[in-house]
Amino acid sequence: MSETQQHQGTAVEQVRRVRDHLNREIEATTGKALLDHVHGHRYTIPFLQRLALKAASKADASGTASASH
Repeated sequence: MSETQQHQGTAVEQVRRVRDHLNREIEATTGKALLDHVHGHRYTIPFLQRLALKAASKADASGTASASH
């Protein structure tokens, strides 16, 4: 295996480890705690910030709708 392929393999393994770790943390967190984190965190990547705001607004809308029933 070439050095480039080895580095790519290592990078893929690292990303998978980080993904798996985040998935375990998310699964162990309540929905309210996740929303609090999304509301309170400012992402440095504009795309992630837009996704976070969209998720928070959808959660607020569904929370408002379910609270009124």
